[in-house]
Amino acid sequence: MELQQISSQCQVGLFSFETDVAGKRAHLDCHWRLNGSISEANAAASVDNSRALPCLTLDLLFTPLSIWPRNQTNANPPQDVASICTESSETQAVFGFIRDAIKKNINIHDSTITAIKLLLPASSGYIVRNDIIQRRFLTCQLAESVADFTTVKEKIYAFHRCADTTILQSLAAAVGAIHLKQLPGLERGPVEFAMVSLESEINARLSFPWIVDRPLPGKRLALVDGKAYPAVSTASLGIYRAARALGIELVVVDRDGHWAQDSSAKQWRDEFIVCDLTVDDGLPGRIASALSKSKGPIHCITTYSDKLLPSTARAAEKMGFYTSPPEAMDICHDKRKTRKFTSTDTYMAVSGLTGLKRTIACLKSPLRYPLIVKPAIGYCSEGVAKVMSQTELFSAVQRIEERFPGIDAVIEPYVFGPEVDANFFLLNGELLWSEVNDDFPSSADTILTSSNCNEQHPSSSTPPSHISMLSPLPPNSFAELSTIMPSILPEDEVSLLTSSLTETLLRLGFQNGLFHLEARVKDSKMEYAMTDKGVELIHTRMGTNVTTDPSIFLIEINARVPGHQEVFAVEHTYGIDYFALHMLAALSTHAPDTQSETDATLKAIVHSLCKPLPTECQYPSHVVFIPINRGGTFVGAEPLPEELAQYVVESQVFLESGEVLGDPDKEGKWPFVAYFIVSAKSTGAEGRAEVRMIGEKVRNAFKYIIN
Repeated sequence: MELQQISSQCQVGLFSFETDVAGKRAHLDCHWRLNGSISEANAAASVDNSRALPCLTLDLLFTPLSIWPRNQTNANPPQDVASICTESSETQAVFGFIRDAIKKNINIHDSTITAIKLLLPASSGYIVRNDIIQRRFLTCQLAESVADFTTVKEKIYAFHRCADTTILQSLAAAVGAIHLKQLPGLERGPVEFAMVSLESEINARLSFPWIVDRPLPGKRLALVDGKAYPAVSTASLGIYRAARALGIELVVVDRDGHWAQDSSAKQWRDEFIVCDLTVDDGLPGRIASALSKSKGPIHCITTYSDKLLPSTARAAEKMGFYTSPPEAMDICHDKRKTRKFTSTDTYMAVSGLTGLKRTIACLKSPLRYPLIVKPAIGYCSEGVAKVMSQTELFSAVQRIEERFPGIDAVIEPYVFGPEVDANFFLLNGELLWSEVNDDFPSSADTILTSSNCNEQHPSSSTPPSHISMLSPLPPNSFAELSTIMPSILPEDEVSLLTSSLTETLLRLGFQNGLFHLEARVKDSKMEYAMTDKGVELIHTRMGTNVTTDPSIFLIEINARVPGHQEVFAVEHTYGIDYFALHMLAALSTHAPDTQSETDATLKAIVHSLCKPLPTECQYPSHVVFIPINRGGTFVGAEPLPEELAQYVVESQVFLESGEVLGDPDKEGKWPFVAYFIVSAKSTGAEGRAEVRMIGEKVRNAFKYIIN
């Protein structure tokens, strides 16, 4: 390979080389181009500009001129790329990426151009996480593959072009690369046009400060509950991947025999400590005692588990760590306490059927139906029921008494209005990030209206007419079916949700962390309806009697990330990783009146990772949940047809063949068979319509057998 120089007079060039490709020899030309002004890039990277691109790009277009068997020789061979690869260990990863891209293209397409963009840093420092380029390009439709070339806490140096700068030195400076999806033929024109579009994608996705002055300090974070094995639940993949990319050493605290205890899991965690995680009054002490035996210092404790949040906070308090108030965790954990904190006059809590009858006998006015009945402490909508009469109310409370012994039943009004999931990230009491997504009606939410213009449309203060959901689930199931993001509620209602729910979090005493809240917008300007294209949010009819301003009804607060399906969907839509932010918030939990260099570094990294993708890169996502519809023995599931599978970016079948499932209608539990995250190919309203439609096609096409 000719070690051509990149000078101020020469930002383009051509060289030739040979390389081995799948048992053959290939002679290739490489046209290269350096994009952007180095002086301007360095200047932009050196100032506090949240929309500056802190890198340059180097285009490499590899055109095969001839390919022949290895036992034949080229009369006038150019230098072999393999010989250069050995000259510098810094170029090994870059050359490996280039070789793999060329090999893939030649194997599949034979004579086609392989186009790659290398990213060259415009400033010195440390990358906020060592897979940032891959994570920001999850939905880039121009990228065939993406790679990061930095290691955790590795200092990178700004690429400075000077008179004797060579192409090889440019490759050594690369922090990442993007392989353009293959275009047919050997015409450079279409490839160069596509590379211009890819350059625009890079500017959109990477124009934020992902190179910072100092690395994240070495921290050991205790993770209480190491989550299920990745083959069983994809949640753990996101958690451990984020920790590794950030350079956080995880100390996993879990029961004896957990998969992370095995030596094969050392790549994911620094240490495993056995602890009995039975939820009782002694759990905080057992966690603190277990961590006191750690081989190294512990800097903070966290968990992603609802059941363990209060105990984990108390363990952190015992060990002297700054933590969210355990009392606030208790309020979030207990729905009776949550309702008392938010609206004391709209609910009642009873202990069993006898307590219910005694309470009803003391009421001054009759109950108004429908009502929601749920256990004060429960998870995943277990035991939740909507009741339409006293008979159904008695039955629901009795079922909770039998299925959740010792736990009160909470009874509250059923609030009409679109339900949402709202996720908020706080740091030192400041809201750094929030998003709202639409939680489509469950089977129990049989409140859809028809969009037929000939029908009278009811006001939002009156229960809408009832029609059937397009779901095979029984009508009393509150199992989730669909979540679509971003929300299409009016901006003023999203703003109302954000301000109201953030104020609730701050009143509870929360300062740091990722919070997942569920709520309804009462008297919303929109409602779910059955349209000619399926179920969707539509504007309420003109001429109705709705005069009340929208208000927010809080359903529940979770002081942790949402379910991992939603976490993955958020990252695909917005480029925000909730698993990473949750861990950084735990490490950032310091007393508000203290500041240090460590705090400043953490804050800089957190602010960087809270930068969403710009609107033009936000592709709507649809999380399709498939709950069981009856009990029995799970036999298996069929893969999706390819025409639908191409839209699915994450999926998981949770059940294993032979697994026995109880009757969900009797037990009040609706475990998921599978989930699918459908990602749009378009943005905006077009993308929203696309993922809603494709998601329902996925639901209908997914076939499984329960005997």
